[in-house]
Amino acid sequence: MSDMEDGTLEPGYLSTLSTIITDISGTQDMFSTLVGDLSGNIVTSTFTSTFIGDLSGVHIKVPLSINDLLNSYEAIVARETADRVSVTSFTLPSVDGLKPELYKWAAAGFPSSYSISTLSLSPPSICSDGVNRTLLQYFEWLLGKQIADWLHSLDEITDGMIFMFSHDGSSKITLHVTRS
Repeated sequence: MSDMEDGTLEPGYLSTLSTIITDISGTQDMFSTLVGDLSGNIVTSTFTSTFIGDLSGVHIKVPLSINDLLNSYEAIVARETADRVSVTSFTLPSVDGLKPELYKWAAAGFPSSYSISTLSLSPPSICSDGVNRTLLQYFEWLLGKQIADWLHSLDEITDGMIFMFSHDGSSKITLHVTRS
């Protein structure tokens, strides 16, 4: 698109191209696209408009290879391992580990349902064992026991406090404390 000997564009060419990209297939699984110059300006004979797309309506099958499966499985296992470490850290606090947050709770006047710890956790769409789990099911699966058992274990190392949890349903679990 250069008419200049030094390879630069003529001044009018820098702002004369307009492009529209539109899905014209009418389906969500396949994209048929028209791409073209809408400026109305004549560029050079090498490019005035371009059509790129598949309008056949035939679904393109993408095979799942064993390498894809292994890579996907290994990624899920690695994610679950990292999540299990986070859950363990979140659920096994020592008395000394709880003290800083409990001191903040005391300084605030012991408000009810005081948040002392939060865990961000997003379950994979399918776990490495092939099961689809909600946030709480995934948390308990990683924890290896029921949430009630975990909360009871916190009651055993403290006195005069009741521990509870809340969650947002998708990625956040919070540990709360209340005076008993």
